[in-house]
Amino acid sequence: MISVLLATPPLMVPNGPYPATAYLTGFLRSRGVAAHQVDLSILLITRLLSRAFLPRLRRAAEGYVATQKAVDPTVAFFLEAYADYERAIDPVVAFLQGKDPGLAHRIGARTFCPEGPGFSGLQVQADLLAHAYGDLALQDRARLLAARFLVDLVKVITITIDRDFAPWKYGRALVGPDFGPLAAKLAGEPSLIDQELLDLWTPILKTHRPDLVCLTVPFMGNCYGALRLAKRVREVLPRARIALGGGFAGNHLRNLKEPAIFAFVDYIVLDAGERPLECLLEHLAGRLPRSGLHRTWVRENGQVAYKVREDLPDISQALTGHPTYGDLPLDRYFSMMQVPNAVGRLQMGMRWHKLSLAHGCYWRQCAFCETSLDYVCRYDPAPVELTLERMERIAAETGCTGFHFVDEVAAPKLLRELSQALIERGASFSWFTNIRFERAFADPALTDLMARAGCIGIAGGLETASDRLLALMDKGITVAQAARACRALAGSGISVHAYLMYGFPTETEQETLDNLERVRQLFALGYIRSANWSPFSLTIHSPVARNPERYGIRVRIPAGDFACPVVAPYEDPTPYDQERLGVGLKRASYHFNRGLGLDRDVRAWFPKPLDPPAVPPDLIRSLAPPDAGGEGRRRQPWRPAGADWADRPRHGFRVPDWIAVRTEGEDLILLDFSDDTPYRLEGIGAECWRLLAAGLSVTEIAERLATTYDAPRERVSADVSALIADLRESGLLCGKTTEKPSV
Repeated sequence: MISVLLATPPLMVPNGPYPATAYLTGFLRSRGVAAHQVDLSILLITRLLSRAFLPRLRRAAEGYVATQKAVDPTVAFFLEAYADYERAIDPVVAFLQGKDPGLAHRIGARTFCPEGPGFSGLQVQADLLAHAYGDLALQDRARLLAARFLVDLVKVITITIDRDFAPWKYGRALVGPDFGPLAAKLAGEPSLIDQELLDLWTPILKTHRPDLVCLTVPFMGNCYGALRLAKRVREVLPRARIALGGGFAGNHLRNLKEPAIFAFVDYIVLDAGERPLECLLEHLAGRLPRSGLHRTWVRENGQVAYKVREDLPDISQALTGHPTYGDLPLDRYFSMMQVPNAVGRLQMGMRWHKLSLAHGCYWRQCAFCETSLDYVCRYDPAPVELTLERMERIAAETGCTGFHFVDEVAAPKLLRELSQALIERGASFSWFTNIRFERAFADPALTDLMARAGCIGIAGGLETASDRLLALMDKGITVAQAARACRALAGSGISVHAYLMYGFPTETEQETLDNLERVRQLFALGYIRSANWSPFSLTIHSPVARNPERYGIRVRIPAGDFACPVVAPYEDPTPYDQERLGVGLKRASYHFNRGLGLDRDVRAWFPKPLDPPAVPPDLIRSLAPPDAGGEGRRRQPWRPAGADWADRPRHGFRVPDWIAVRTEGEDLILLDFSDDTPYRLEGIGAECWRLLAAGLSVTEIAERLATTYDAPRERVSADVSALIADLRESGLLCGKTTEKPSV
């Protein structure tokens, strides 16, 4: 039987495993193939960011200093504060991995991590974080500072060891239409980083001794690492075959002509990998000729040849097996939240298992999107029951119940069915996903259902708040529809993030300013929690690139034998100062994401004078009135039976509206919605909470508990007071008592 080893090369963002190997490992195992997976990205970055590696980094930094007239200040600070780096590095990584949350106090106090030049200006972010979350921001503040500490250390690695190493990509600048720079780097001696990578990889190869090595390359920043791994496979296991696939291949290598890459790999697979892998395994087993390969580049007679079978359908989502994460080093992944906003906390502040509800996009018409590629144009939803089974299996093997549905866009019908099934099954999962702000999501019945089923956030491609541009983009929505959808989602307690772009062909500066004003109103009404703006990029596989005349632009698509750029340069005759407008938009969203500056004239964010916005100040309110969606409608948290926390109990304490309370046997679980932190109250603590809910005073509670537990009233009274103080300090109770307990 052919054995397969699937590997993720460096460097990926370290907050969780990339799902490609988990999907394909599950698929291969469902077909009886001996498949194993390894994440070299997380193994490498945790090796480099460790106390064990620091002496090597110091020697490299000292060598760098000896050859430079002008030393980078980050490197100079690292050498000066080396003892502090050596003391802090392992505990900081352990904290970000969730192994030592108590360290947040010392990191947050800014007395633990050495703070180099990269920390300049960070106080502004820390202050904004405190403004947004108050005392509840302790863990977030510590994560922010710890991430900055690691980024500074990565910068030292980049400067002193390998200029092509950068977070979170390795050798990205080497990848382009010409294979020469990449080949030259691979022909040279491995750098210290490369050697660390190969020291990790070689024992894995010798242990598994696979017949086929599959390297997934999601992005350009993984290509160099993948080929470095492939080169070592050639040296250690010369009989093993090597296949390369992933998003990079599907996007950049569709017009491959360069045969030199086949010195490193034997096969390059495009698009979804299940069917091509199945054909490849049949071929390696001698049951299928080479002509039977599917969507696969090979080298024949010194030239690149593409093998494809037009009559062969892709394997449906219902038959791809169950993704598996259990054999990945889940305890090594760590948070890298560098921006203190809602979506940053959601996506980067914790680990989520990535799962797909469907392959492709059900809309697949947006003019800026790569609608001609398989990952968008072929829509194939998985049966809801199968999705539930996958969630339950993954949660059982990992102990984690959080899921990020990484669909291009999740269909409202599919989300409704999933939510109903989750509620009927009594499942306790937390999840978020990507949607279109279409009419279906303006229905509170749907959004409430999603919230009850565990949806805590959504991200949607609003793209623009201009009806003219939305129509030109073929988004299929209007500003009014989007506003009503955001209103319903926010009213159900679901955090809403909007992706926006600026500089779309024919967009004017006045339209950009008007878009910002509409977005400001969405923020001011509480319909969205966060947003980010990105400049428009012309992708060569999009309708805009295929029909530029419709959009009034001229396109220049560069040619090459290796990696064709996904983004193409173009000429737009519409006057537009993209650089200055981008500065203003990013400044505005930086503040809006933290609830600041929402009453300011939007022109104040821009470094150039602009005409006033041609948008009524109450436009969004008129399109989506708060009272029409139930002003103040919030997800109702669970409360202990018989307790009415809507009214302030007579002893002066109340529960904040961001705290949910539920029972687990005799215990109580308090869930903080702001960061999904659970608190468990057991025994006397749970009983004390129930008595507080009943409105008893501190004195009455102490007397009741002293009788119940046959304990000295003085000691019980002190314990009750201490517990209440802890609850208040943790943000789980508000208000002050009007009486002191009798002792």
